[in-house]
Amino acid sequence: MSFLRSIKNELQHIIDAMHAVTSIDITIVDENMERIVATGILREGVGKKAPINSVFHRCLTTGQQYFIEKPTVDSMCINCTNHTNCRELAEMCIPIKFNGGIIGVLGMCAFDEQARRNLISNKESYIKFESQLGNIISTMLNEREFGMMLEYRSSELITLINSLNEGIIIMDNNKDVITTNKYIVEKLHLRTDRPSPIKSILPPKAYEKLASRDFCGEIGPVNINGFEFIINASPILIKNEKKGIILVFSDFKKMKESVLNSSRSKNLVTFDHILGESEALVYARQQAIQVAQSDVSVLLMGETGTGKEVFARAIHAASQRKNNIFLPINCGAIPENLIESELFGYEKGSFTGASATGKLGKFEICKDGTLFLDEIGDLPYAMQVKLLRALEEKEITRVGGHTPIKVNPRIISASHKDLKAMVEEGSFREDLFYRLNVVPIQIPPLRERGYDIIILSRYFLKHFSKAYNKDLKGFTEECENYLMNYSFPGNIRELRNLIEYAVIFEENSLVGVGNIKKKIGRSAEQKHQTLEEMVKAYEKRVIENHLQRFGSSLEAKREIARQLGISIATLYRKLES
Repeated sequence: MSFLRSIKNELQHIIDAMHAVTSIDITIVDENMERIVATGILREGVGKKAPINSVFHRCLTTGQQYFIEKPTVDSMCINCTNHTNCRELAEMCIPIKFNGGIIGVLGMCAFDEQARRNLISNKESYIKFESQLGNIISTMLNEREFGMMLEYRSSELITLINSLNEGIIIMDNNKDVITTNKYIVEKLHLRTDRPSPIKSILPPKAYEKLASRDFCGEIGPVNINGFEFIINASPILIKNEKKGIILVFSDFKKMKESVLNSSRSKNLVTFDHILGESEALVYARQQAIQVAQSDVSVLLMGETGTGKEVFARAIHAASQRKNNIFLPINCGAIPENLIESELFGYEKGSFTGASATGKLGKFEICKDGTLFLDEIGDLPYAMQVKLLRALEEKEITRVGGHTPIKVNPRIISASHKDLKAMVEEGSFREDLFYRLNVVPIQIPPLRERGYDIIILSRYFLKHFSKAYNKDLKGFTEECENYLMNYSFPGNIRELRNLIEYAVIFEENSLVGVGNIKKKIGRSAEQKHQTLEEMVKAYEKRVIENHLQRFGSSLEAKREIARQLGISIATLYRKLES
């Protein structure tokens, strides 16, 4: 029997306590790579071996700590045998050492964004936990008597919770405070020699709300002594029997700042990023600059790939809300049965599969920021009513809840569809359309922007040449003429992909037309085509793309004709022309 297996029950108690405090799933594997104990999602792997070539495997082999922020793309995870099925958003592995050897690994794994932020924000505290972990294991192996083990475990738990940047209050089943950590004592000026009753610490409404949930679940934000907290209550279970309660106090302001800083560092976009000199683009950019400082609703209209989200981010960056979160939502990408809970959040137990603690919705997260509703034309009709009510009343109610929550995000929406036509045909609510369409901004397609195509092409060439370490000087004249005469049905997104492809495969100092044509899949020059010829070629290319997708059988061609709104005879005629 392995060392760790001999103290399996004690290890399970430790990680259960750590999980209750951190909300991070934890597992321990022994020297044979077998999972001994685990919490949450990881429990299903107990008794099985961790994947070969995983970070667990590497940690056990080298005795080094590893912290992986993006497991699915990190180089250390590429050869893992579970790579394709990995659901982790962040991971930390700590070697367990005893008598100079490595006897196992403790892994901390985040499977949702809240746990990921917790793991990342407390990274330094967990890194320092290795020596403490080794001492815990050594003590349990050398001192098997329960009293000494319990005392040591309690001491180490207090050390751990005192190192966290969150408040911890531990109560017994009578709601008497047993333990408080350093963070909450300093924030709320609590006495350590004589703990205050929990009723005197929490505002009455917060206490009543937690009591109504049997002190299990999440509430907030709650204002205490000028600080806003999200309070999460979790039971302490020993052999499935409730022995106490842990309250975790998370600083709501820091949570918002963390999300904002992460978003800002990756996606900061200003009007300087909107490149082009065409009259239509300049007009759209001027309109956006003029409305940025106000909180007026903006509707961005334009074809797919024209840069609607870039405009939305630039408006936010120039607005009075720039220090709050910008949150994009693709209304067409969320399943219809989940969209209400995604927008407005839900209370615990609202539906099968719901989180045991409930969940904040996008409106609540972004209550003082900018909410970008992309592809608003794809929003189900039933949800349009609820969205309109949220916008007009500036409050939402979580799914399964009854308490209104005040929200006031600025709304920027976008669509490639003709919303006015949808209103006329009855598939989009007229009152919501006018609520969103206070300031409409039309973003022109790339084919109508003339020389902007070359400006953007040169920008992308410089960007990708640096990214792929290529020394490319520019485009040949023939290549630029070809680009200027191409219709770009995919707009800027297509142009970006096209230039990236050309940079990767170009072997000369100037990008020629060869790789561009190869990517587009056309051999004929467009430069001398008439408008009628260009339209025919475009129609044929669209039909051929549908044939590749659906097949060339008679039934497939009938479906293609139906989707394109033409007869089967017209389809054949256009293919033969």
